[in-house]
Formats: sequence, C-alpha cells, structure tokens
Amino acid sequence: MLRLLTALLTLSTAAAMPPVKARQSTSHKLVIGTPFQILTAVFDGSKLSITGNHTAAGTAPSWLLYNGPDRLYAVNENANDTSLFKLECGSGDPAFQSASNGSSGVVFLEFNADKTRMVGAAYGSGMVDVWDVADSDGSLKLRTAIAVPGPTNPAQGAHHPHQALLDPTGRYFVIPDLGADAIYVLDSKDDAWAISSAVSLPAGTGPRHGGFIKAAGGDGDDARYYYAMASELSSELFLFELSYAGDQMSFKEVQRQSTYGAAFPPANASAAAAGEVVVATNNRDVYVSNRLSGNATDSIARFTFADGALSFADTVSSAGILPRMFSLSADESLAFVANQAGDAGLAVYERDTDSGRLTPDPVLTVPQQSLVAPALAATPSMGPQFVLEI
Repeated sequence: MLRLLTALLTLSTAAAMPPVKARQSTSHKLVIGTPFQILTAVFDGSKLSITGNHTAAGTAPSWLLYNGPDRLYAVNENANDTSLFKLECGSGDPAFQSASNGSSGVVFLEFNADKTRMVGAAYGSGMVDVWDVADSDGSLKLRTAIAVPGPTNPAQGAHHPHQALLDPTGRYFVIPDLGADAIYVLDSKDDAWAISSAVSLPAGTGPRHGGFIKAAGGDGDDARYYYAMASELSSELFLFELSYAGDQMSFKEVQRQSTYGAAFPPANASAAAAGEVVVATNNRDVYVSNRLSGNATDSIARFTFADGALSFADTVSSAGILPRMFSLSADESLAFVANQAGDAGLAVYERDTDSGRLTPDPVLTVPQQSLVAPALAATPSMGPQFVLEI
C-alpha cells in the first residue's frame, strides 16, 4: 500500500506538471554534512563526485555556514563546540582551523548583515550563542550566550530554539522555539543582543524553520514582508505578516494550513514532522520538506505566494526518508535534497525557474551507503543532514 501511495503521488504530480525547461549543464560545488563527516563534492549535471572528506568520530555537523571564498563554519550537534574549516578552492579535504566552545546542541548558524557576528541556535540546551567572527582569520570568540526566556510546553519539556534567521531589515533574528511553541525575536541593535519580543503559537505546534517573503509592489519604507514557518509537531505551514514600529518587530498570523496539501496526506499523521523551509528569490515559490510521513518515501511540497496568501501547488517524492534539509542551487535551477534514511542519501531535482516546479523524478540519486561514515554503516538514519552549493 505504501509503494502504491508513493506511485500515485508521483503520477498525480507529474500529470499536473508541464515539462521542466531544459537547463544548461554546469558544475556545482557542494558541502554535505553527515554524522562524523563533512564532505565536499562536485555535481557536473549527471554525476556527483566526492572531492574531500573531513571525518571526526562522534561529531554531528548537521548545519554548515559558508563564508566565501574558503571559510566554512560547522556545528557539532552532539557537543558544545563550533568549528572553523578552510576549503581549498571548494574541493579537497576541509582543513580544520580552530574550534571554540559555546552552548551544547547547536543546530543552526546565521551571520549578521556584515558577517562580523554569527548566531547559533542551540536546540539541545535552550540557548542562543552570539559569536564574534570579525578577525581576519575568521576565528570564533563567544560574545554572549542567551538563555531563551519564558515557559515551555510541558509535553516538549524544554526550550528548543531551532533556527535564528536574519530578517529583511538586517537587525532582528527570528528564532522558532519548538519546545515553547513560540517565536522569539533577537534584537542585534548596537551589538546589545537581547530578546525583544515573543509570539505564542498553539500548544503542540513545534515551530521549526521559516523563511521571509517580500510582497510585490513596495520598496524601502513601503516594502511589505511576510514570514512563512513550518511547525514540526503539527506539520503545518504558518504565514505571518510582519510590521515594524520603533524597536519592535511584530507578527500577525494570516494563514495556517497543512504542509502536505489536501490531495497528499501522510500515511502516518501522528509521526509526520515538517522539516526545512526554502523561499526562492522570486518571493513566490515556498518549498517545505515533509518527513516521517509513513509513505515509502517522504516529500518536498511547493506553495506559491500571491496577494498575501500561500496556496498549495504540488509535491514530489524526496526519493528517500527524513529529508531534514534541502537547498536550491545558486542559480535556482536545481534542488539538492539531503535524506537521512532510505535508498537515496542525496537527490538532485531540476527546477523550472519560470514555473518553480521540480521534476517529479530526480535527475540524480546518490546511494545512502556511499555517503554514510563507514563507522556508522550499520546504524539507521545516519545519512546526510545538510547540503549546500558553495
């Protein structure tokens, strides 16, 4: 039955889609994070070649942050260290430079506007770290560690900040907290770094990741922005209209819907867990990864933004299980999907840059076993957690 559901999903989606425009082949340099490993790779349009591998047993580089031309920062979700690596022309083994200790269980990193500060969301300890990375060598100096304030949902047990995303003004960082069913705002003004406001969400929502959308028709002071956020525990996509007044950033909820779309529900709704959110630069296409659906494979759903609302458009199989993270190529002609389990550890889809549609079938899948650290070959769900073109 699960295989049938997946087949129907693929056929139904494919039938609704016109062919994706052919793209010119080009080389894409990638960084991939898996338990114990940071890999560099090149996708040439038809095959993926691993060009470098840094292995450190026990580490979990589940989020990487690139600062060109050659710096790469890596979390260690299993401990409290954040590391700096040097990349040689985007290939070769990532060369470890230094590491510094902060809060434990960091799962996301983000620069401020001028890349002199770096913010880390520490899911494992309920903290938010602010690093000074202004030195010429990019080394990390912990400026402050902020405890997320306020009550938590007893069912979730503790604060779990999952992301710290710089807002369109370049001043605020938006922090979804899965453990508190809340969104926090971190104000970076004058390098003071303080939680300035919070937005409460329904109990059991589990805010995870989001992205910003700029509405058409306004610039400068007349620009209007929205924030689309996926909730892990309820597998919903929220849309908030943003406003700014004085020293406050405010959220007005305008929409809430399933991340699956009515035609493609999960087979196991109680386990389903939304993952990543990606907003294309056209400020129209919004993509969400759906995990633990109970189907033979999980999925990537696409929504379109228009007139202050999001509409479900279509969905494709992720070609694997647990697509924790995915990203678009620099030219947005491809989507790279990292599956932690299932047959395909990495799947590459063509994206029509006009329509926003992904091809129903990937143009490349990379077997899970070729990406998992040898020491973890017998351990389930040890596939890629992160992939990004650099």
